[in-house]
Amino acid sequence: MSVVSRTSPALVNPIDLWSIAESIPHLVWMSRPDGTTEHLNRRAIEYLGLPVELSNGWTWLDVIHPDDVECAQRGWARAVATENSFEVDCRIRRHDGVYRWHTFRSLPRHDVGGVVVRWIGTATDIDDRKRVEEQLRRSERGAAETLSLLETVLSTAPVGIGFVDRECRLVRMNEMLASVNGSSVEEQLGRTIADVVPAIWSQIEPALRRVLDSGESALNIDVSADDVESPGRVRHALASYYPVRLEGEIIGVGVVVVDITERYDAQAARNDLLHAAIDAIAATIDARDPYTAGHQRRVAAIAAAIATELGVDDNQREGIRLAATIHDIGKIGIPAEILTRPGKLRLEERTLLNTHPRIGYDIVAGIDFPWPIAQMVLQHHERLDGSGYPNGLHSDEILIGARIIAVADTVEAMAAHRPYRSARGLEAALAEIRAGRGIRYDPDVVDACVHLSEQGRLPLDQPRRSV
Repeated sequence: MSVVSRTSPALVNPIDLWSIAESIPHLVWMSRPDGTTEHLNRRAIEYLGLPVELSNGWTWLDVIHPDDVECAQRGWARAVATENSFEVDCRIRRHDGVYRWHTFRSLPRHDVGGVVVRWIGTATDIDDRKRVEEQLRRSERGAAETLSLLETVLSTAPVGIGFVDRECRLVRMNEMLASVNGSSVEEQLGRTIADVVPAIWSQIEPALRRVLDSGESALNIDVSADDVESPGRVRHALASYYPVRLEGEIIGVGVVVVDITERYDAQAARNDLLHAAIDAIAATIDARDPYTAGHQRRVAAIAAAIATELGVDDNQREGIRLAATIHDIGKIGIPAEILTRPGKLRLEERTLLNTHPRIGYDIVAGIDFPWPIAQMVLQHHERLDGSGYPNGLHSDEILIGARIIAVADTVEAMAAHRPYRSARGLEAALAEIRAGRGIRYDPDVVDACVHLSEQGRLPLDQPRRSV
């Protein structure tokens, strides 16, 4: 049922009506029943760039975006047929040729006999709102993708992962963590840790309280308890706890647990936890960019061999190897078409690609590794002469690990085959680092790499091309 007033337009003083129309910031229009205009307010004429003499008898279809014409026509036809109000969103062309979104609204006016004699309406600019809505949709889509990735990691990670609130109730957990605790996810969610695993509560409570009170992570806590499923057997686990913040406030604790019952060696278990985290991160970029899958692991093997050749101690060498394993994680933020495009990239594409060390740093900077993993990821494209990126560092400003990874990365990238280009070969790769020795690349690192190659000890496992 229409609620449109049947008041005769004769009861409304047109002068008063258009005085109001001229004073508001919206586009105001009056049209005949066939849709051609009888009047546009000054704001509309100026916005559209129309000569005043053309505003009478003109039609809005002349300035509606071609992709929106059909929708606008359907809405108008429906309004005319039902004599109800008309509302539609469409883009209209401004006087400078730019299209902006507007909401069109109009009401029919009737004569004393109830016949529609004209339509009066407005067009309100909603372009900024549309852009915000689109950004919100993209953000929501990104959040959904991130949540999906998180769910995948949770369900497949070889470590127990969970989240507890400030009351130490289990709010989220994967199957691995539930199995470490001795029962199913459903049986544990919503219960306190003290209730789920009372035998180890006294061992882990101080660490959890410290994280909640101080905001500092508690890493590699050894936990052991009798195995309820196998009397007489002791289960061992290595747990780490991280503060989870929302708008600066600690809302709970993230839990990462590795069951080390079968191989109770504290140092080995710590390495397993770190390796699991590194592998999960490395797998992310491998899944994102299948064309270079395995590149990071090959770079890691070369970097570790170079570090050994240089006499780097075992602990530092392991940190370099792990950093090399995820050195390209920042490429997850680069469009795939840029990563896999053959030939020379355009300037703006190269600029975007060069952001990947910073993106990688941001991803891993919050993880409390015992080595400067994030800094090595950030610096792996820095060069001795300051020509690298992202910070143009020089010489000793660059960590030795990053200098090693830079050479290993260059050699592997040039020597290995890619689906979008042929391998340039090991000799070309060695020629490149020799040419940059002492300029772009650390001379000792270059010498170590070349020596390994000459002795056949450079671990460059290149996949064979199919014939």
